[in-house]
Amino acid sequence: MHSLDFVWTSDKEYSSLKPIYEYMKKTDPSIDVNLTKIKKLFFQNWRIEKKLSDTIVISHDRPLKRLKKNNWKGKYIYIEHGLSPMKYWTYKYNFFHKSSLLFYPGEVFERKMKSINPSFKNGLLGGYPKVDELINQKIDKVIFCKKNNLNPAKPIILFAPSYGAKESDAAGLNNIKYFKNIKNLIVIPHPAEYKYAKKYGAKLPNQKANINPYIHISDIVISDVSSVIAEAAIIDKPVIQLVLKKYPGCFPELDKRPKEDIFIKKDRIEEEINKTDLRNRPFKIPYLDEDWILGDTCIPEKIEETIIKVLDNKNKYSDKRKYWANQCSWKSDGKSCDRISKMISHYIKTGERKQII
Repeated sequence: MHSLDFVWTSDKEYSSLKPIYEYMKKTDPSIDVNLTKIKKLFFQNWRIEKKLSDTIVISHDRPLKRLKKNNWKGKYIYIEHGLSPMKYWTYKYNFFHKSSLLFYPGEVFERKMKSINPSFKNGLLGGYPKVDELINQKIDKVIFCKKNNLNPAKPIILFAPSYGAKESDAAGLNNIKYFKNIKNLIVIPHPAEYKYAKKYGAKLPNQKANINPYIHISDIVISDVSSVIAEAAIIDKPVIQLVLKKYPGCFPELDKRPKEDIFIKKDRIEEEINKTDLRNRPFKIPYLDEDWILGDTCIPEKIEETIIKVLDNKNKYSDKRKYWANQCSWKSDGKSCDRISKMISHYIKTGERKQII
């Protein structure tokens, strides 16, 4: 029997890998699948490393680095842990290009890869496993609102920013101060900032790193460069993107990673930094001449009036939402796990990367 380990270190990775792991465990008895947390200290991973399959599935390179300290030398498959194309690190590092198989969440990610490494041949379009639940789930709004102290008769506003509260006073949860007069508000932090939730009066989701129910129930979803924006667009929720002075993980921020991790040449990175114009094109996608705008944009100070404007015309940006939903998440039809599992299974058994439509 073939075997396959899905390995993770953070809640964000776990939530990205869990749906496809559960689907394969349920539907493909020919492969023994496991979901395994890789610990921080190398000696904690000795037993884990000895039991690991020759091929693993990751959604971040942190578990990969930890396993290599234990002399693990197998192959790995990469599944993206979000739908935002805005972060500079997507395909910037060597580990992406050494993947035996890499799944693009959507076509915009494939275009980014072609811009960075036109010779890369190991990528397939897969969609995003977490989206299946978002599309297929049914929620009783009255019960949900009762549990979360919300008024089901009034518009529900979700603010779910990307990380950055620690790095910048103008990023992430620090912008909650502009929402103090907004009623029926839910605030969900990025998984990396769960520890700050209490300080900002934010709510932790019932399932860590999974805010699908909150997106589903909301009338407007507000964020910045987070994957949440694309996830909301997939089910046609109006969005507001905050225009900030800086976005952690985006140009022109300098990368803290060591040079040996980086695939892209220095002059290309400098070129991208020089192209960054947060005043006029705050949502320009790195390595592409495209702007990731899915709805109304505003500075945090203008959020109250922008919410009113969006509620008055929810369909204004429906075409943009539809376009970017399709670009960020390929075939959002609730069957992403099925397609990805079949492509993984075919690769494990034959070594062939076969696109399944």
